[in-house]
Amino acid sequence: MKLRPSESGTPSEAAGEAPDVLPATVPPVVVVMVTHDPGPWFEETLESIAAQTYADLGVLVVDNASDDDPTERVLAVLPEAHVHRLDSDDGYGAAANHVSSLVEGAAFYLFCHDDVAMEPDAVRALVEEGFRSNGGILGPKLVEWNSPGRLLQVGMGADKTGVLSPYAEPGELDQEQHDSVRDVFVVPGACTLVRADLFEALGGFDDGIDYLGDDLDLCWRAHALGARVLVVPAARVRHLEALGERITVDDRRRRFARHRLRTSLVSYGLWHRIRVLPQALFFAVVEALYSVLAGHPEQARDVLSAWPWNLRRQRDVRARRKALATARRVDDSSVREFQVRGNARLNGLIRGQLGRRDDRVRQFARSSRDVAGAFQSGSRQLTGVFAIVLGVLLVVGSRDLLTGDIPAIGEFARFPEPGRMLGSWWSGWSRSGLGGAGGQPTGQAILGLLGYLFVGATGALRQVLILGCVPVGAVGAWRLARPIGSARASVASFAVYLALPVPYNALARGSWSGLLAYAASPWVILLLGRATGVAPFGPARLDADDPEVKVLHRRRLPGLVLSLGLILALVASVVPSFLVITAAVGVALALGSVFCFRVAGVLRLLVVAFGSIALAVVLHLPWSYELLTAPSWWDSVAGVGSTNGGPLSLGRVIRFESGPWGAPPLGWAFLVAGVLPVIIGRSWRLEWAVRAWFVVLVGWGVLWAGQAGHLPVGLPSAEVVLAPVAAGLSLAAALGLASFDIDLKAYRFGWRQILSVAAALGVVLGAAPLGAGLLDGRWRVPAGDHLTALDDVLSIDGDRPAHRVLWVGDPELLPVSGWRYDDDVAYAATDRGEPTVLDRLPEAPPGSTELLVDALRVADEGRTNRLGHLLAPMGIEYVVVSSRLAPSSTTITGQVPPPESLTDTLAQQLDLAEIPVTEGLLVYRNTASPGTRSVLPKREGERDHFTQAVLDDLADAAPALIHEHGAVGARGEVPEAGDVLISQTYDSGWQLRIDGVPVARRLDYGWASTFTTSRAGDAELTYETPFTHRLASVGQIGLWLVVIVVRRGVRRRERSAAAAAPPEQMSEETSEEMSEEMMA
Repeated sequence: MKLRPSESGTPSEAAGEAPDVLPATVPPVVVVMVTHDPGPWFEETLESIAAQTYADLGVLVVDNASDDDPTERVLAVLPEAHVHRLDSDDGYGAAANHVSSLVEGAAFYLFCHDDVAMEPDAVRALVEEGFRSNGGILGPKLVEWNSPGRLLQVGMGADKTGVLSPYAEPGELDQEQHDSVRDVFVVPGACTLVRADLFEALGGFDDGIDYLGDDLDLCWRAHALGARVLVVPAARVRHLEALGERITVDDRRRRFARHRLRTSLVSYGLWHRIRVLPQALFFAVVEALYSVLAGHPEQARDVLSAWPWNLRRQRDVRARRKALATARRVDDSSVREFQVRGNARLNGLIRGQLGRRDDRVRQFARSSRDVAGAFQSGSRQLTGVFAIVLGVLLVVGSRDLLTGDIPAIGEFARFPEPGRMLGSWWSGWSRSGLGGAGGQPTGQAILGLLGYLFVGATGALRQVLILGCVPVGAVGAWRLARPIGSARASVASFAVYLALPVPYNALARGSWSGLLAYAASPWVILLLGRATGVAPFGPARLDADDPEVKVLHRRRLPGLVLSLGLILALVASVVPSFLVITAAVGVALALGSVFCFRVAGVLRLLVVAFGSIALAVVLHLPWSYELLTAPSWWDSVAGVGSTNGGPLSLGRVIRFESGPWGAPPLGWAFLVAGVLPVIIGRSWRLEWAVRAWFVVLVGWGVLWAGQAGHLPVGLPSAEVVLAPVAAGLSLAAALGLASFDIDLKAYRFGWRQILSVAAALGVVLGAAPLGAGLLDGRWRVPAGDHLTALDDVLSIDGDRPAHRVLWVGDPELLPVSGWRYDDDVAYAATDRGEPTVLDRLPEAPPGSTELLVDALRVADEGRTNRLGHLLAPMGIEYVVVSSRLAPSSTTITGQVPPPESLTDTLAQQLDLAEIPVTEGLLVYRNTASPGTRSVLPKREGERDHFTQAVLDDLADAAPALIHEHGAVGARGEVPEAGDVLISQTYDSGWQLRIDGVPVARRLDYGWASTFTTSRAGDAELTYETPFTHRLASVGQIGLWLVVIVVRRGVRRRERSAAAAAPPEQMSEETSEEMSEEMMA
């Protein structure tokens, strides 16, 4: 390799010469650094090159007309470097292209900026991977200059219009999550290794691109030639990004737009230009319109000016396109496979492509009342557009969840086959914990029936019931505001409810209960509003000057109770605590009415609220009786996934920031929209705004009190509490828009008009962070779950003896619904292999389950170091301690380390062997466990207490009845005569037959069933469901059918009455008289 004498430009007089002979063991590499007035960091950059461990490395510095000659600075650190100075600054690409005339014999060129610092092995890592993977263009991992632990880039994708899509978020903490070599579409130009022959075949960089976009152009054309473009994270380079100080934001945006379009014009063939360029123009126009509406006309000008700029250079573009077509080896369709799907332009806008202005309000203040009128007329279209954008955002942001699998995190348990769910409900025996008889969760029957409606596709049913909650809630918000009579008010309610972070935090945290509450809350408030009969939900207190409001008939109480009762019963089948939430909402609305001195309809409201709750409780008998009569009934109803004493501050509660969504400052923006009707509203708009805010304030207050530990009991998950708060805020926003239309005209121009515009902007700004959902397409739901790592632990297939798994840890991180062990830890036990939704539905601790707590306390108090022996008769073969929601959880709410006292206690047990599985899980195997069904070894003495299990060595017990049969039974061989232990709570319904002959049953260990047999043989274990349970189940089915039929009949009569007698507007006195008659 030689550096040729300069043939153009002015060579440096003090330039050094490269050695004539270099080691032949490695291919020669030339570092090509383009400089332009480098800053004080330059020596550190040069020192990083001098420190490279690569043997055959030359250095060419091309100075782009710097004011001060950098030669002395270069040679002081790199005495053998060659410095080539140019008379004019023609851009980075044109300067870098001089390497072709100045260097010969190099195998690779390493193009880099003058503000990078390479790790000593960076060049070696890049070259080695180039040979290993036959790479044409390779780039390193770029990290921040001052914070090397944070990422800048690890390669980028690009959509069909050339908009870049980074694989790592700038500033993302480097935890080696991107440390695998992979093909990318673009490697950033700060440091790029290019094979010399490929560089010559490409004709070098595009001279028409001075700064920004040269990397996209070079890599795109390399793909067209069939070369591989790779990112090599083992090569680590710090980047100062000093170009941001040399080029203004506007100039950078303008150059990006121009060069992106130029690259598309050069790189695409005729067919793809016809297909893609109209789309690019459309997106440019949309971006320009958005920029104008957002107060950034300069952004619109820069985006649109890219088209005439490129049209003026069509001759040069055609020449470059022709040259590429001559060398092309890969067609456009194949190149498109390397690009990201969809359109990344919106992502670019969200990440800050739009400029900032501080004078939005100033321009508004220059006008007078006409501005408000103009805004009012224009907002009709903008409101609808915003709602459509949010709807599209919801679909696009959920694309991975819609097309892929939702991980089994938190409450997102997988669904078993429908027959198993119905069989479990019908059996009357709970397999949770240590098992027990009683009424089973109604949700088992409902989900089983839905599974059959989905033709057994329970996976699809699961996705519908999880993801479908969001649109159902949004439609409910639309319907909640529909009585207001303004389509824009409905759209505003829809948009605000959809933009609030409640459902997205619920998705990210695996809170199905939160999603169900989100789906139901607007419908609950709507029916409670209709119960009042007060305008706009009824004729009472309807003003004669409200032409937009649709006058409604007063709904009769039975129909409202039946409708709301069915909704609550369906939600409570999974989230029984929602009944208590509904009661709180009803009381809050009533208090709001009293605060407004409007008591009309309050009694009806309370009757419907508590009547529907009572109906839902009755519909769930006998399960609801089991919950309400449990010793810790509140824990059974609300679950132990409690937020009591949790991490949410008052600010996070108000911003709905229960998870990764809702961060400040934009998280506060929704409050402006919600407070608007309280300030400018009149008549029923003000009254209902006050009622809505009482719901909001009560919800916030209760959740904050629970978080601060001021409540005697815990609360359900934060999203369950926040869902009706979000519905109340969306109703307030809709009332604000109605007040804007009706009430604002009564005020002189001033701060109220400014506040109205701020409220609209607040909704838009509050929703802006949701645009980040476009990046991952899954609302930050973890990509995986722990169940894959636990396959061996959970498997019950084949000839393996049946066994239980004891789950211990933070209640919100367990994959099953558990019970409280202490303030910080919950426990649960499963015996059906992989946990399913059957293990997630709330139950009181069945049978002798609380003995698990007693066993853990014995070990925790230091009274034994053989906990495994105590757990062995219970069938516990594994103890799993969870500290993460999923393997990839990094948020505060997604990882909670277990108490040290718990882990220390488990580590001290002699019969618990730790098994390495995955980060976030501690797994111990019980070496003393015989499984859940086994023949006990003989020993003298009674087994009348669970602590006597320490005297037994059950590890050698012979497994029996290893095959599951039916909902709760088993089949298989009993290998020898003796005592067959069944690790289920003792119950007379358990029957064992060996070769068809019944076997006598007795109580062992004070809780379990043991069958003493004098023979071996094929056996069958069954549970004989009590007749009373069958009768109660049939009665429950009949009650549901009766309520559904009666409700349909009532609604049919109401519609007929409404059609026959159009309502008239009534005075307040008339409505109160009617209310008293109906209550009587």
